Amino acid sequence: MNEEKAENIKYVQHILLVTAVILLPGLLGALFGWVHGLLPLLIFYYLKRYGRIKGKKFILFGCVLACVAGLAFQVLEQLLFSLTLIPLGFILADSTDNGDSINLAGIKGTLALIASWVLVTSMLTFGLEQHPYILLINSLNQGMDEAIKYYKDNSSVPAETLYLLEQTFVQMKLWIPKVMPGILTCITVLITWFTMAIGNRMLHKNTGSGPWPEYRFWLLPERLVWILIVSAIFVVMPMEPGRTIGINILMVSGLLYCFQGISIMLFYFSKWNVPLFLRTLIYVLLFFQTFGVVLLGILGVADVWFDIRRLNRQGTEEDDKPV
Repeated sequence: MNEEKAENIKYVQHILLVTAVILLPGLLGALFGWVHGLLPLLIFYYLKRYGRIKGKKFILFGCVLACVAGLAFQVLEQLLFSLTLIPLGFILADSTDNGDSINLAGIKGTLALIASWVLVTSMLTFGLEQHPYILLINSLNQGMDEAIKYYKDNSSVPAETLYLLEQTFVQMKLWIPKVMPGILTCITVLITWFTMAIGNRMLHKNTGSGPWPEYRFWLLPERLVWILIVSAIFVVMPMEPGRTIGINILMVSGLLYCFQGISIMLFYFSKWNVPLFLRTLIYVLLFFQTFGVVLLGILGVADVWFDIRRLNRQGTEEDDKPV
């Protein structure tokens, strides 16, 4: 009887957790906006950890409770955005059931997330005067205009600084519409990668096995590097729209090689048994500095030609102990 009661309590806890992850960003976006990124991970983990039937019950009841609360607190738009993240978890779970490779699963997940956002923003357009994408660009431009006005009204700002700020904002207003597709694509790729990497890690830790090898063994297709090279060539060529297209593709492909650089770093952390404190310090130094992110990207590209981990020659003979 006690076991059954404990099981019921856990059941309710799982449902409330799904409800909270869906609802909190809409209620307290300033504090919990980052929770959006956890929703696909939670969906994927529940479907793989507890099975389709049980996992879907957690998700369904959690969504119903979140929708009821969303109606009560009048946060339907924010709630709708949260719901667009759910298909990503389902697609990744389906992909693992089908035996898809890591790269194919990542492509499917990213396309699913993009399709969800396109569908929902298209639906919202019927109730708005402009497409949400245009509203986003306009709001960014308005924010920069207000910032310039603030600095102009502030007599303590030197004229040289004010001129530099004005020129910077002019260039930003020119380039933001051009690179926004790449920025949004990078966000979808980042969410997909986070869901796959952390979800796979959680499954390895809690069940002893995951749908894919541990993250430190992940590899990008070798031919992908040519997309990076060609996009870089387009960037340096003073021709439009080739240059703009090249910048957007370079942003996305550069992010992918940054992910590969992280996997190389984790590989050697595990191989050399680097202490947790030192690992954490390195993470902070790398991820909170632009140079660190660029360095990881360069490391990922270098792995294509130099096989830094020697995975292609000797396979993944490392043990599967957690990183």
